Amino acid sequence: MNRLPCAVALLAIAVWIASRPGDAAGCGGAYRPGERVDVADETALIVWDARTHTQHFIRRATFLSTGYDFGFLVPTPNRPELAESSDDLFTELAELTAPKVEYRTVNGLGLACGGGSAPSPDGGRFLPSGGVVVLEQKRVGGFDAAVLAFRPGTKNDPAAGAAELAAWLKSNDYVFTPGLLAWLEPYVRDGWVVTAFKIAGEPKPQDTPAPKSGSAPTGKTAINLGARPVRMSFKTDRPFFPYREPEDQRDEQAKSVPRLLRVFVAAPSRFAGKLGDGTKAWPGKTVWAGPVETPQWGDVFRHAQMTKAPVTDGWWLTEFEDRSMPRPGTDEVYFEPSPDLSPVYRRPAIVTVERTPVWLGVLCCGTPVAFLVLCLVGLRRLVRSK
Repeated sequence: MNRLPCAVALLAIAVWIASRPGDAAGCGGAYRPGERVDVADETALIVWDARTHTQHFIRRATFLSTGYDFGFLVPTPNRPELAESSDDLFTELAELTAPKVEYRTVNGLGLACGGGSAPSPDGGRFLPSGGVVVLEQKRVGGFDAAVLAFRPGTKNDPAAGAAELAAWLKSNDYVFTPGLLAWLEPYVRDGWVVTAFKIAGEPKPQDTPAPKSGSAPTGKTAINLGARPVRMSFKTDRPFFPYREPEDQRDEQAKSVPRLLRVFVAAPSRFAGKLGDGTKAWPGKTVWAGPVETPQWGDVFRHAQMTKAPVTDGWWLTEFEDRSMPRPGTDEVYFEPSPDLSPVYRRPAIVTVERTPVWLGVLCCGTPVAFLVLCLVGLRRLVRSK
């Protein structure tokens, strides 16, 4: 077996994985007054089981922040199941969507010769009306998480409900900013559940400093929360990414913060994303889409630590990239089957292997030998003639 192509392929995959940005979390950021937290990058996997209307949502987190004490809020239509996932999940996804290695053989004359290439049973129902309801508190993936719902009772006032949720968060040492009040109101109005996360322990700054002035606010540090990915599984009518952000995370200062959102959607076919009702375009672009074999899905679900994996015969993986600064985070991004079922792949990594044609090798090696033979014959005749 020729080991060179295998080695080159592994090298290409390794380079691709190393070039992928760190991951982050979005939604509603909560931080101390006078501090600022922006999402630098984020990567998420959405697994959509249409038969049971279940979404599994997994992601990791990196932030640009002026402080170390902050958290974030994630909204879901009902009570989610929280569980840890493996960091290897995103490495597995990067390998699945990496560029294919294409070999091209070039002869000695420089001419190309060709080539090829599960939610809680109650779902948040049957709860007493009125006030903040704590559905669950647990430590998961290095986070302290609180799953919260608000039951308005006789008064259906989203603003008052948001204020009560804010008061609960503050009284339980979850940092809360004024900008989050308006962000919470739509979820209180629609009866959604909000899961509040805060790091369990001291976050650690990354070795790589934050971008310099001009690309990020002065004094920011890239924060690696040091936590493991968390899977949130819940019931929903349609899969979505929690894209809505507080207004203060979409201000003029946010325009100078480079960020990348990468979303993988695992579903029965190729999917497309839209912002809210679709009247405003979502800047996410499809960068990879194609069917994935069942054994490979098994590896993905194993890393996601999904105990009840869906049937994946014929399933596709679709990858989106959103590089907008700031994001138009006025609503969620919803996903649905795409009318375009053609696969999308990245440009292949071209590996050129030089191969010398036989006739050129004979010419190059035979000419010196022939010259040497002629010299010896001539020398012998010269000696005999004397």
